[in-house]
Amino acid sequence: MKNIQFIFAFVCLSMATAFSQSGKLNISAGVGFEPTTVMDDAEVTSLPTTFKVGYQITPMFSLNAFGGHSASTSEPRVVNDGLALKTTTKQTFLGLRGELKHGFGERFEVYGGAAFGYVLKNSSEFTTNGTKYTRNPEAPSPFDPNAPKGQALYAGFVGTNFFVLKNVGLYAEVGYGVTLFSGGITARF
Repeated sequence: MKNIQFIFAFVCLSMATAFSQSGKLNISAGVGFEPTTVMDDAEVTSLPTTFKVGYQITPMFSLNAFGGHSASTSEPRVVNDGLALKTTTKQTFLGLRGELKHGFGERFEVYGGAAFGYVLKNSSEFTTNGTKYTRNPEAPSPFDPNAPKGQALYAGFVGTNFFVLKNVGLYAEVGYGVTLFSGGITARF
């Protein structure tokens, strides 16, 4: 999965370089520090990754398409039927977001905005030896086997960009999605 994420980031940056003409295209790729689905005593099995491709409509506003992915696995715990089970949760987040920006010189800017998207969540239970456990949909359970796999999600965020070079920089962001805190590389073309 990690190779696919790096390939996706490389393809996005290549396409941005090839098709940018006006200097208004922004591309960002980063990692999160904690998935939003982490449960008590959970292990992160895939660091949250985020990708963003945006177009700056005005000097203060840009519209972005974004995506992200994360995965975590809980420690085994004994549930009401006496079995020790681990829960694995994977989520993918896709959507659009609007950013209001304010620059402080050529290299530093802060931004904030709102995002609307769709989150695809896949949770599974496994026994301690790795066998997938399927629950009876009628039985009481801490894990709902009939939970919806996807749902609409809206979020707010704030962040900052610092351009080390004229068009390449670093970003840090706080907001809800596949992670609460993320940081990475950003480029404008």
